[in-house]
Amino acid sequence: MKKNILISTTRQWNPGDEFIMMGSINILKKIFGNTINPIIYNRNPDIRGGASFRNKTRSYEFSYKWDRASFKGKGGLHELLRIGHYDNSWKDDMNVANIDMALFAGSPEWYGTRLRTMYQAIEKGNIPTIFLGLGAGDSVDFSNSENIVDRVLSNAKFIATRDKQTEELLKKYNAIYMPCPALFASPSNRVVKEVNKIGLIYATNETLKGNNVSKKMHDYIVDLYQQLAREYDVELVCHYIDEIDNAKEELPNIEINYSYDSKDYIDIYNKFDLVIGGRVHGIGMSASLGIPGIMIKHDSRSSTTDGFLAESIEIGTDFDVVDRLIRRISRDIELQSKKLIVHKDKTMHKYIEILRERLQV
Repeated sequence: MKKNILISTTRQWNPGDEFIMMGSINILKKIFGNTINPIIYNRNPDIRGGASFRNKTRSYEFSYKWDRASFKGKGGLHELLRIGHYDNSWKDDMNVANIDMALFAGSPEWYGTRLRTMYQAIEKGNIPTIFLGLGAGDSVDFSNSENIVDRVLSNAKFIATRDKQTEELLKKYNAIYMPCPALFASPSNRVVKEVNKIGLIYATNETLKGNNVSKKMHDYIVDLYQQLAREYDVELVCHYIDEIDNAKEELPNIEINYSYDSKDYIDIYNKFDLVIGGRVHGIGMSASLGIPGIMIKHDSRSSTTDGFLAESIEIGTDFDVVDRLIRRISRDIELQSKKLIVHKDKTMHKYIEILRERLQV
């Protein structure tokens, strides 16, 4: 019998969220085989909150009386007065009895307004719930979150955090630190033999909050990438559509890789032998392929890449230091790649062991 899994993620917003979801689904497939139906609870701000001026009816409530016969053959009142979104994701009036398990797949956004109705569905349906790859342990407003969040966390089958800060924040719920599931975004991997092509993850301060970086970070990577392009065979990777125009203008001589479909990033990153950038889950996707990474630390999420065995540098690190680091990694690239693959395998087995016990599979 197929299991319907309700998954908190974003679709067509932040590819990193989808990388985590992909990895989480690959974990569940190791446990349940191909017997799961992934159903997404889409936190995309265009779907749940944000941009409310585009669809003010999201928050409308109606009081009505109606004659069933008058709607015969017209799809019923349910169809005529659909409030909210139409995308291919969970609708808040769906039957919670049809959901077998709920999964929060990473992200700093694992509670809050956009997730309220998912928590309500879990509680209403008494749905077994797991949390994988929770981040942002420095969230100052967690203590002010709704009581239902505490209740669902208290009843969760398993809570894994992707950094030590969040593990500490959730210690009362017996959360444990484990590498982020983005480590399993690609089901396959390869041993990198030598560094021929380097992927550079682009980001800018001029995109929307949640997908942007600071101006300091942006200015640093543009300068660094220009210098790297003079010494190495490099290509850019953009995760967000709004980055393409800026990247093309600022780094016109470097090839740009982008796709609307997050699954395409398996092939995009697999063309590189080393990846450098500040996108945590770009480094994670690379790690899932067996490709070592260098993380440019720029906010509290950066420690997540420790679980991907990535090297790291700070904003402002001199080019000569970065160059020496690249050359050092390149000398031992095969060893580092093999170490990453072993780490991925061991971590997957740990996830499987714990989840089978907690879910009694």
